[in-house]
Amino acid sequence: MKNNLFPPLPRKPRFLKALAHSVMPSVITHWLGARAIAIAPEQIAIREGLRAGVAVSTVMLVAWHINMPLMAWSAFAAFWTSLADPGGLLRPRIKALTSFGLAGAVITGTISALAGYSTVAACVGLGFCALLCGLARAWGAAATQVSVLAAIVGVVAVCYPQTPMGALILAGLFSLGVVWAMLICLLAWPADPSAPQKQACAALFREQASMAFRLLSLPHLQAASLPTQQRELSTWRRDIRRRIEQVRSSVEKLSGDALIRPTRAALLPAIEAADRIFVTLIAFEHAAFSAPLPLETARVVRITAAALRRIARDIPQGRPVPDSLSLYIRAFTRLGAHSNALSARAAAWNAAALTDLQTAWLDKAPARGGTTSSAPATPLLPLSPIFVRHAARLSVAVLAAFGMTLAFHLPYAYWAMMAVVVVTQPGRSTTLSRTIERVAGSVAGGTLAAIAGTLCPKWMVLLLIFPLSATTIALRSVNYTLCVTFMTQLFVLVTDLLGSDTGWLLGFARAENNIIGSLVGMAACLLLWPEKSTASLPTLVSRAFLANLRYAALVTSGDGNREETEQARREAGTTSNQAEILCQQTSLEGLRRSENLKICTEILFHLRQQAGIASTSWLERSTDHASAPTAQTYQAALRQFSDQLSAPSSTGAHLRDMLLFLRQAH
Repeated sequence: MKNNLFPPLPRKPRFLKALAHSVMPSVITHWLGARAIAIAPEQIAIREGLRAGVAVSTVMLVAWHINMPLMAWSAFAAFWTSLADPGGLLRPRIKALTSFGLAGAVITGTISALAGYSTVAACVGLGFCALLCGLARAWGAAATQVSVLAAIVGVVAVCYPQTPMGALILAGLFSLGVVWAMLICLLAWPADPSAPQKQACAALFREQASMAFRLLSLPHLQAASLPTQQRELSTWRRDIRRRIEQVRSSVEKLSGDALIRPTRAALLPAIEAADRIFVTLIAFEHAAFSAPLPLETARVVRITAAALRRIARDIPQGRPVPDSLSLYIRAFTRLGAHSNALSARAAAWNAAALTDLQTAWLDKAPARGGTTSSAPATPLLPLSPIFVRHAARLSVAVLAAFGMTLAFHLPYAYWAMMAVVVVTQPGRSTTLSRTIERVAGSVAGGTLAAIAGTLCPKWMVLLLIFPLSATTIALRSVNYTLCVTFMTQLFVLVTDLLGSDTGWLLGFARAENNIIGSLVGMAACLLLWPEKSTASLPTLVSRAFLANLRYAALVTSGDGNREETEQARREAGTTSNQAEILCQQTSLEGLRRSENLKICTEILFHLRQQAGIASTSWLERSTDHASAPTAQTYQAALRQFSDQLSAPSSTGAHLRDMLLFLRQAH
């Protein structure tokens, strides 16, 4: 029975699976996540990378063999087309790739011809192109991806001035690369259209299993310093709550197409089960911080971790196995019938969650139904001022970078403008993180490319094109810095292969231009029509405080149904996550000694403890009225602080009152 409940991991996991699951420790992903740097090792896209490697390297082989440097445009077009491929169902992919191919060909011919006519005409055309591409963001994620790449085509084309006939040839070379890459992307190595959602869902269950195993060896932290307690208590909860919400949103957006509908019907109940089991993990973590877990509780934790690991192993295969949950359901049911302790309540809770998941997987109603619940299409609404400001800001920033490269005679000016296009985002915080990642990746990639270009002969550089292009596309959904590192090496070596400059010059020029472009994009975001100031740290902490009080009041009073309590719990976790991330970013800005920051940090720590108490109360809730005074206390505090926060007065005083209340409550 033990062997069935706790199935061992495969002794010799495949290399790629080990790379995605083991190389990136949770402590690193948590540290990066607290700094708004996303990394998802489970999203390594091997097949997409192989397609890009074949598409780009074959074009480069032909260009090198016939000694035609201008054919680098076909290689760049093949690479950009691979980036423009959104994945998923065939029809949206064809639409996105065709849109990019047509837009890119028109932009290439028009901008290069204008650049050959005069600098003024080139500036007008480039500014108008950047403006239109910035406005295209309003039509959704797929349009954003295509528009960004189309803008990149424009900033590169302006550095290739041509006669009208030369512009047509350049557009033809671009179209040749696009068509070749489309054939490779659409026909070679077909992939599961819902693979990213399956991998993300499996990663969620693996992360929860890791959290459960961690509870078995969690040290006694009552005597530890407050920063240590805060770090241990918040990192796992924050990451798992973020994963739950992201995966739920991603799966809900899946199309209702017959090919994807079964996957959507299988993943949504799994996410719901993960969210429900998260309640018991929070309660166990709260108990583990107070004292070592009893043997019965530890056994429930082990079975929970084993069940989560089994689900994580089954989901990516695309064939959920409902019968595999029966062993865990029976084990939880037995443990839940013995006593009225926390372990028994948690076991019964997990048994109910897994039973509902098993029932949903066994239910064939979605397959028989005649309706198709497709993801809502993006409505064609009037342009939001956010996108108008972004488009105007992008246009001005691109022209400013173009002017700087002309004034200082910088080589390979399009690298600086490409950085502006990619770095400049509608939001200030997103632009800042993208700037840091772009600069770091460009410096690392430029240095590696300079070394490779200097030490390797031309034939070896040609051989490097395939792995670099494949790795770049494979890592594009994993982490932006890693993607830029390999992308920089690819662009530098392609230029080195068909040009006359040396590897060191190209590598440093790439790094220099990317730094300049990133700083220009960041400056434009801060100075040109800046967005309205987002919520401050005290505001986010206050929202998290009220959300946690609302959750605790619902749990202790027993007034709300399960759906209302679940919604309150999700809101408490989400608002706490937002406040903790901003708190971490604020501390990195040199404000560690701010009195408000210290108060906010301690409030957030107590809120995590409060969430643990509320989850434990929810599990142990009975029919008696012993918790009625506590419910009245929470409800009175909720009314009091809601009234205080709605009145204009000192925020610092509100924060101190919140901290005093939490200290007294705990």
